Order: sequence, then structure tokens, then C-alpha cells
Amino acid sequence: MIVQKNRHEEAAIAILGNKRHARALLDTLQTRNSSTFHFVAQSSRKIDRAILFIHNAGATTSCLVTPPKKHEEVKRISTLIQEGLETLKGRNVQLAQTIMANNEPLLAEAYSHAGFDKLAILTYMERAKTAQTYNSTHALLTFTPSTNVSDSQIQSALLETYVDSLDCPKIHGLRKIEDIVAGHRGQGIHDAQLWTVAELGTTLAGILLLNPVPEADCMELAYLGCTPFARGKSVSDALVKLAIEQSAAYGLPRITLAVDSTNSPALGLYKRWNFHPTRKRLTMIQKLY
Repeated sequence: MIVQKNRHEEAAIAILGNKRHARALLDTLQTRNSSTFHFVAQSSRKIDRAILFIHNAGATTSCLVTPPKKHEEVKRISTLIQEGLETLKGRNVQLAQTIMANNEPLLAEAYSHAGFDKLAILTYMERAKTAQTYNSTHALLTFTPSTNVSDSQIQSALLETYVDSLDCPKIHGLRKIEDIVAGHRGQGIHDAQLWTVAELGTTLAGILLLNPVPEADCMELAYLGCTPFARGKSVSDALVKLAIEQSAAYGLPRITLAVDSTNSPALGLYKRWNFHPTRKRLTMIQKLY
């Protein structure tokens, strides 16, 4: 059943385990339009298991469910996830995703039984404003903010950087490129001056998407990608340097990002620029309709 508003706190407690965390979650949800999230529970009486769907720009929904504490509960939680997914029919949702700690095998098993596939283990990284800056210059590289390029050019740039990419390759092709761009715009605050297309000479070389998150006092590096033509030519270093400069100019002291833990070149790039890992999390996805 879809949980009515007057029982949202009960459902949130069932998911998070205590009232303080539940109220913090509900406070965050209050900033959203009520049509962009809903809770589902199996019982109309006491709610002891529930799932929350948060509908994001770009035809995706994020899932948060009561974690199973023992193996006998995995099937019940998996059934709840499946029942919850049924409530998404008729909505503009093409992809369901969830992120969890990297040490929750029972929760991962419940999502797997419900049809989710492992996408990647993500390494979250952070760079402080005071971190040492790696010395890098690239005389032939030019940057153009997205205010001076069309949406179709941004889409083309993203698609070109996805070719043979090592960053979460399983997700490529699951959504329309228009939805991917909309999803990136829906993160944090969208400032078109902080989305940059890079050219090496007159050839597309890469793209950088930054989203300010002032409430967290940080800049999110939402995406950085180079085209196959530009890889190995220090373009990625130049884009990271630009991200650092733009974050400082914006007045945000930290830059955060998440990268596929198997993407060794990207991990090396960010470590070279003194990003340090803060945690690892497992992300799983399911293509819906």
C-alpha cells in the first residue's frame, strides 16, 4: 500500500530505525514537491517494513528500504521492493537505483532478488581548498561554458566521452541522453557557467559538469569525461584544475565526487590532485520500462 502523509514518520522510522533519523529525512523531503516521493508499506496496520521512492529529474527514482537484519527477512524485503516497483507504473521513471554501504550483503541480496543488478562500488572522494595543487598547463586547450553551446552539443559531448569509458560502463545506454542531462541538472544548483566543454585545437576533447551544493559547503564534481581522441593528452588534468579554480571562485572550500572503484585511471587522476577517499558504497540499478 502507498503510505498516507499522516503515517510518513512511521514509515521513515521503519526504514531508518529511529525517530531522530526519520525526522531528519522527512525534513529533507519537505523541501521537495510531494509528487516527487512516496512511501510503500506491506501492512495497513503497524508499519515495520517500508520503502521510500524519491523521483529525480532524468526519469530515475532512488530507493531506500528497511534493511533485513537476518537472512530469513531477505525474501520479505525483496517482495516489498517488488511490490513498491509496481507503484511506479504510469510515472515517468525508466531507471530505479539504490546506494548502500559496502558491507550490507543481506540488503544487496534483497535488491538482487527483486531484479536489481550491481552497477559499481563507488569510491567517494573529497578535496579541501587548502590541498596542494598539482602543476598542469595545456596551451592548446580551450574551454567554453555551456551558456555558449547548445543542449545538443552537450549531449554529443557526453556521448562521445562515454565511448570505452571505465566509469560505470553498465549504465551506458539505459537512458536517453536527454534524461541523463536532465538528471545532472537536477543535482544541487544548476549554474550553466559551471558546465564546460573542452576542445583541443578545434576537436572536442572533454566535458566537465560542476554543481554547487552550498548547504553542504561543497562543489560536486558531477561528471568529468574525455573523448577517446583526448585521452592520454593531459586534458583530464586541465579539467580538474579548472574545477578547482571554479570552486574557489564560487567560494566553496571543498570538492566532492564519486568514481567507479575499478576505474584506475580516474582514481589516479584524482589522487594526483590530492583528492582523498572518504568511503565506499555499492550502487545497484534496475531498468524498468
